[in-house]
Amino acid sequence: MRHDASLSIIEDTKNHKFLMIHHERGINKGCANFPGGKKEDDETIEECVIRETLEETGLLIENPREVGYVEFPTFDYYVHIFWSTKYSGELKSHEGELAAFWQDEDKIPYSEMREADSNFLPDILAGKYVKRRYLYDENFHIKEIIEL
Repeated sequence: MRHDASLSIIEDTKNHKFLMIHHERGINKGCANFPGGKKEDDETIEECVIRETLEETGLLIENPREVGYVEFPTFDYYVHIFWSTKYSGELKSHEGELAAFWQDEDKIPYSEMREADSNFLPDILAGKYVKRRYLYDENFHIKEIIEL
């Protein structure tokens, strides 16, 4: 079954930091990446990224713009990546689930990220629109990257 999802890159332009999350459970346990999640049937992908960001971080983003699209057909996930610089609210974490934190761009923990995230993020941060398909092997390692 196809799963459409969103990923939210939020930049604090004043301090040039990015909001990241560290997963404390589930398939991404121990990994760092960005807020996001599955789209619900009754919402647009833009509504999804706003809702998921708010649920996971307590921040309400405004005017997210799409900066990438990545496919994971091995797992039937299709992820739209958004960038936001306007937000409101108070940052929160979810004990036992995820910890949200601000990270300097030059200290992004690539070694703690999934292979695909660490592959596409530098291009997005450089201002490129990313459109890729990631194929995985049985050990959850990328075996092929296809530019779309």
